[in-house]
Amino acid sequence: MLKKIINTFFGYRKKQNLDQTTPKNLIAYEDLINSNNLKIGNNTDISNLKITVFGTIPNKENIEIGDDCLLHGSIVIYSSDAKIKIGNRVFIGPNTTIFCYKDINIEDDVMISWGCTLIDTNAHSLSSKERINDVQDWKKGWQHKNWDVVASKNIVIKSNSWIGFNSIITKGVILEKGCIVASGSVVTKSFNEYSILGGNPARFIKQTT
Repeated sequence: MLKKIINTFFGYRKKQNLDQTTPKNLIAYEDLINSNNLKIGNNTDISNLKITVFGTIPNKENIEIGDDCLLHGSIVIYSSDAKIKIGNRVFIGPNTTIFCYKDINIEDDVMISWGCTLIDTNAHSLSSKERINDVQDWKKGWQHKNWDVVASKNIVIKSNSWIGFNSIITKGVILEKGCIVASGSVVTKSFNEYSILGGNPARFIKQTT
């Protein structure tokens, strides 16, 4: 099974020994693949990607990655119902982290540079009374956190978009096709296709093609 995965996803060359070509993190993710929580397309490289999934359910697909991608950084799944869908030919740079509680969709031909954060949830309640036990609950285990008081909303990054380094994309943001986010931006609202945006909070700068 693992040899088949290597052949399909990492272009295994027959002249090499399987032990020499098996990415350590793919071995760690074999359980996710076998339980259908993780799907990886052809010729996709996740050898530098860290994945953390809290509370998996068998045959509940939490992460779907398309073909010909090159993914670094980290993915963190906060809920057994959460879903990250990454399209074809997507690049994610080093030290970029995607936190997903609900739904994040990154379409084809998207480039996300290094040091970025995408998060579809506030992670904590805005009420101090409702978050007072968050640290102690998290220390007990992920399943003890009360997500019912935490706001979450889908993120969509549409095809051909480019997110510059050290940018932040918050919950509810939809970037239409071909958007460019200037480095160091904090994106808190949606933008029309082929927009160049930047700043904190990000604002429209000009149109591109």
